[in-house]
Amino acid sequence: MVYVYVCKRFKVTMDMVSGKDSEWILNLVKFYLKHRRKEMQKLERAEVNPKKRLNAASYDSASDVFKINIVYKDQKGVDQELKWIIKVTRSDVNDVANVLLKHEKQVFSRLVSDLINTVKQKSAGFLEGARVSPKDLILTPEFIYEETSHAADVSRHVLVLDNLEEKQFFGIPSGALNLPHFKCAVKTVAKIHGVGICHKLMLIQSFAQQEAASQQKKTHEDVEVEGDHTNKVLVGKEGIFSRFPFLNDRLHTMNHLISNRHTFLNMYQQFLKCFPKEDYLMDIFEYIRMSTDDILKLNKEEQKEGEEEKPDCDHPLDSIALGVLEARSFLFFYEEENNKENIKAIPKGTKVQRSHSDRAATRKSYDSQKSIPSNKNETLKNNVNKDMPAKAKCPKIESFNKSFNKSDNKTPVKTNKFQNKFFQNVKKSQDDAIVPPLQLKKREGPANAWAKPLKAALVNAKYVTYERVTNDLAVLFFTCGDTLTRRFYMIKMVEVFAETLGITLSSLGVDTDQFHINWQEFIQEFQTHLLYGFLVGVLVSMANTDVADLNELIKSSSHPDKKEVIGPCSQAGDSDFSNRSVKLTAPRITFLLDMMKDIGSYVESKDFELGLPLTNFGRYQELWSMSDNGEGEEEEDEDEEEEDESEEE
Repeated sequence: MVYVYVCKRFKVTMDMVSGKDSEWILNLVKFYLKHRRKEMQKLERAEVNPKKRLNAASYDSASDVFKINIVYKDQKGVDQELKWIIKVTRSDVNDVANVLLKHEKQVFSRLVSDLINTVKQKSAGFLEGARVSPKDLILTPEFIYEETSHAADVSRHVLVLDNLEEKQFFGIPSGALNLPHFKCAVKTVAKIHGVGICHKLMLIQSFAQQEAASQQKKTHEDVEVEGDHTNKVLVGKEGIFSRFPFLNDRLHTMNHLISNRHTFLNMYQQFLKCFPKEDYLMDIFEYIRMSTDDILKLNKEEQKEGEEEKPDCDHPLDSIALGVLEARSFLFFYEEENNKENIKAIPKGTKVQRSHSDRAATRKSYDSQKSIPSNKNETLKNNVNKDMPAKAKCPKIESFNKSFNKSDNKTPVKTNKFQNKFFQNVKKSQDDAIVPPLQLKKREGPANAWAKPLKAALVNAKYVTYERVTNDLAVLFFTCGDTLTRRFYMIKMVEVFAETLGITLSSLGVDTDQFHINWQEFIQEFQTHLLYGFLVGVLVSMANTDVADLNELIKSSSHPDKKEVIGPCSQAGDSDFSNRSVKLTAPRITFLLDMMKDIGSYVESKDFELGLPLTNFGRYQELWSMSDNGEGEEEEDEDEEEEDESEEE
């Protein structure tokens, strides 16, 4: 009998009547096995439960996330376990999350599979030692299943992905990433960008071949009508957008952040007013706020409509970008302390072998087998125990008759049973009623809280677009990079990003010299996106902030006006509201304030004014503090001169 448990919330969200839930799960497993050329004997059990999330921002997280555990028997009768997560959104519950999940569903089902095929196609032409695996370059959850259903004006989107948290991947609850975590995240993003650039080059090459083939097929009888693009082969960005139209939906996916940008910027401005000692930041913020629409590239499409069509001039660094990234966009994998020695002792590629305890030989018999064989059969006999140990390393499994007490005169009953010496003194009276069951609890974090992660997996693909790859790096510094990383290790992280990007492209057979980009040009390309990254960081942080917490901070601080801030009107759905926002804790307040200090010191520097190459924000902080001290000394000198003149009079 098949055991199926489905929580009530999943049935309500999916509009399932009794009996349909088990049918849906069975079809899901069959779809999964069919596309992986596997077969199932029967379904054993399945459980669907709500997934506990550390933080579920109401504006972009799926309104409902479930975890499903499935056990089935394969053709050999062996139990196989599957652990997935199910994301479900409905337009009548949360329209913003519904739009974003629709976009994420297209990315995982269409784009990621194309990127994986690109890596496989490129690696197929290399030698075996030089081939790279898609799992090493594109570390994302495995796509399982997706579906869309419509009922009147209500649409529902379902996305099923592999649950990486069951494979020892852990997330960061909230706040900024420290340097080791940030470095892993940068490497993951750079690898995905490298595969994206390689994929773009392959698409452009195939578009050029298609265009050349269509030109050769033309005859003198073909007539071209101006404005008719029905038979035109799309090349460049147009060809990429025709293949993946959702890559051109940046304004659509970021609609919540962009439409409420003035509200979020006003919230951040009121936040800055809570610190009267930092009032000099207000003028800089107003200066940046005046150019918000230009920095966010909202007027770019309007300018394109008025201008004449330009020839396609695709930048080498234009590729598939991830858009908006946060600390909760990544899951980190750490090195496990348990069983580390056993894992290192097993060489890669070796098969599990039988124990040689029943074939242990003495040193004499081992040495006697080294004689020269006379024929092929003797060669095989001599090589049998060539590398075998002399003694068994584990207790020998003896027959029941041998372990019988020799002092007993009764003849033992002949049997073929075996017993292990480990269990020969265990009483048969001990059963499950006496021995308590094991308390197997899932760990919520790594064993060592200060451990360095080995790799990071990207689990958020809601804002994937086609943009400059350095744009994602700039956003990372202001959404999940801590102050220490931004002030003292920013150039180092850009170097790590460029190095990983170059290594990825080289491993895929792409010559990076064809881009004609040196290090200084790469730095200048990155710094042109800093203001964009800052504004996205402000919008995301304020979207994750509860207005009630901000109003409490204003009341308890030295805010001059102490007015209540009105937040955006967002549909939170009928989920619990306990984790719909990130609390304004002391570390987060410091992070939000330091973010403005860093961008303010850069905007006031000569590097920003003259367009000079960027350096770490810590240097700009030092120069800014020196200029403030210099101005203070000059004012003191002027006051002393005025006092001297008054005394002389």
